[in-house]
Amino acid sequence: MNFNLKITRPNEPFPDKIKYQLKDIIAFLSIPLMFINGYVLLTYFDLQKETVAVADALLRGFLFFILIYLYKDVLQTHWKYFNQSKRNSWLLVILGGILLQIIISITKKLLPEIDAVASQGTPLFQNQNGLPEISFSLFLITLGPVFTSLIEDITFRYLLLHKLFLDNKIWRVVLVVFNAVIFGLIHYNNFGGHIIATVSFMTAGLFLNLIYLYTRNIWHVFLIHCLNNFILSVLGLFIVWGMQLLQ
Repeated sequence: MNFNLKITRPNEPFPDKIKYQLKDIIAFLSIPLMFINGYVLLTYFDLQKETVAVADALLRGFLFFILIYLYKDVLQTHWKYFNQSKRNSWLLVILGGILLQIIISITKKLLPEIDAVASQGTPLFQNQNGLPEISFSLFLITLGPVFTSLIEDITFRYLLLHKLFLDNKIWRVVLVVFNAVIFGLIHYNNFGGHIIATVSFMTAGLFLNLIYLYTRNIWHVFLIHCLNNFILSVLGLFIVWGMQLLQ
């Protein structure tokens, strides 16, 4: 209880009515823009998937810094509260990151099996041994999920959860669940278009929603989400590269 009191933002309670600003509308457009960018490049331009992936990562990086600028006041204020209980905050981030992976793994095991190749997509920048090539372009691509974590958390946790969390119990329950469902569905490309497989990310979204409602601080969910994406993308790539160099 004390931990919760230290990190809750008393000057930003849940709203009594829905109200959005211009910067919120811009943030809302971020995720559709990422989908449109990928669709247009793949459909109307004769580009290799690697080139499209680099362009996608660059767009996500651009949106990442745009949102940092637009929400700098929120991020600064939340960071101040995050640091008021620094040890507990970081402990929550670490434990949250572990629990997030456990939840995703358990959910995947409960779902029907799908084609592993289709769900993972075609690997990019492979060498003749079928391993990732050591290249700056591939490193840039792996940063995409890290950039995306803030974009998604600003959108789903702050704009589509906090700012819609009106004082009605039924509405709140529906909102938390529906938010998680949409969060999972937007990741269908991660699973080769298999909608049922996105349920694992729906449970992840539900977990992150509950963490945000407990802390009311964007940094906890962002760092949990970012840590998860960093380990699976950037750190995973560096481990593979390191093993190649040692061979």
